[in-house]
Amino acid sequence: MEKIKGLVTKVYSDKYTVSINGEKVDCIARGLFKLKKSKPLVGDIVEIKDNIIEKIYPRKNEFIRPPIANIDQLIIVLATANPKPDLKLLDKELIMAEKNGVEPIICINKIDLSSEYTDIIETYENIGYQVITTNAKNGFGIEKLAIILNNKITAFSGNSGVGKSALTNNIFNEEVAKEGETSDKLEKGKHTTKHVELYEFSKNSFIADT
Repeated sequence: MEKIKGLVTKVYSDKYTVSINGEKVDCIARGLFKLKKSKPLVGDIVEIKDNIIEKIYPRKNEFIRPPIANIDQLIIVLATANPKPDLKLLDKELIMAEKNGVEPIICINKIDLSSEYTDIIETYENIGYQVITTNAKNGFGIEKLAIILNNKITAFSGNSGVGKSALTNNIFNEEVAKEGETSDKLEKGKHTTKHVELYEFSKNSFIADT
């Protein structure tokens, strides 16, 4: 079998899913990558032969958390409440995006739960960041979000429970990512996404639920 170039769309333990012209192929990686501590990441362009990943092409960017490479933009999701906005985490993620040459976009979700988010919009728009508002529950803002995703590899990031998976499911109009709950006691989301996976939204458009 000849060597084929593809995109890693899922990593689960030591198993990989590689997309080749829209077809998904299950693969493993050469042991050499593990020895070099440079295992393939979701978003990597790789070369495979006989369902074995033999080469990882150079990355334009790389994130440790979430473990992903070669993204074009990072959508940082906050909730207006349940859980409350974590601006310290937002600032850290903005710095991480800027450092890696990735365009950050702030998404304020669950706008039905609180109206106290206008200051956040004003603060971050005034320093040059794009801020959008959504409500995954009723689909508000999803159309605008979908336009932003076209022809990009996009990662959603943010605290658990803010609605990343719900937004992804709304865009696809089906459950492609498992949605979590929020702990009433701690006002923190319960982790539901156990791995990073790229979902193909349209041709050359991928969403990573992290």
